[in-house]
Amino acid sequence: MMPTPAPFSEVNRKIRMTRLKTKDIADIAANLNEYDTRLLSQTGQTLKGIACLTAGIGEGRLLKLRGRISVGVIPFSCGQGIISDFSETVVSIINHLGFSAFVAADSDVTAMVDACHREADILFMADERRFVAIDLHSRSVVDNADMTGRGFTAGLALMAGDLRGKSVFVIGCGEVGCAATESLLRLGAEVAVYDVNRSSTRALTRQTGNAIKVEPSLDAALMHYDLIFDASPAADIIGVGHIDEKTFVAAPGMPCGTTAAAIEKLNRRLLHDPLRIGVACMLVNAVKTVIRS
Repeated sequence: MMPTPAPFSEVNRKIRMTRLKTKDIADIAANLNEYDTRLLSQTGQTLKGIACLTAGIGEGRLLKLRGRISVGVIPFSCGQGIISDFSETVVSIINHLGFSAFVAADSDVTAMVDACHREADILFMADERRFVAIDLHSRSVVDNADMTGRGFTAGLALMAGDLRGKSVFVIGCGEVGCAATESLLRLGAEVAVYDVNRSSTRALTRQTGNAIKVEPSLDAALMHYDLIFDASPAADIIGVGHIDEKTFVAAPGMPCGTTAAAIEKLNRRLLHDPLRIGVACMLVNAVKTVIRS
């Protein structure tokens, strides 16, 4: 893997993708049912439920599509940080949601050819810059960064209740942070953001039509907000002194930005995982495009 940058700033997809390590996903496939149980206790929804919320599709309608849509996951051999079992783990998440998926034979272009020969409807593929699902019928592209931002926003809203009129603090103005900010604004939240890269906050401010507040100090902001969306790749930036019994944290960033003591104090008020929610939301949104094509 590429070395971890010191100051955090998600200014491009490459940083996002290279943060993930093999150990981060090692136990995902074996513990999906356990994860669903925890997620249900935190949010009132399973992984499938959260993905359906982001796509605006009912679980019943989704279940009717099982057996009709096939997903091929394409291994790539390029890049400096190959993640062992990544493709297999993605397949396990897709299977957990009730859909047929397979890892295509070989890698790169050969794998894409194999997936097409096996009549895949959707391709999942990732390199160091992008992780996408492509509907081969409509040629629609569903991006992991967007789906991760939207999925964790839905999770935060389920944990904390209706976000309308509530203040939410977003750390990191990269692609995931931007997607989360836009989703939060659509839900009626009042959004404040912080990124060490000021050009990123300026760009997001313009993108949202000046609808957000930019916080100048991370530590001061963390002391002020109860609802936190951590989209940064920095470790240990949210300490136990930043949280109380009203604090809820959604943290898709890798590694998790909360300290060990903060994780223990938050307990089920912390929503964090490296892959599941993003992949689930990618799948359901890609399935929706297949329905329309």
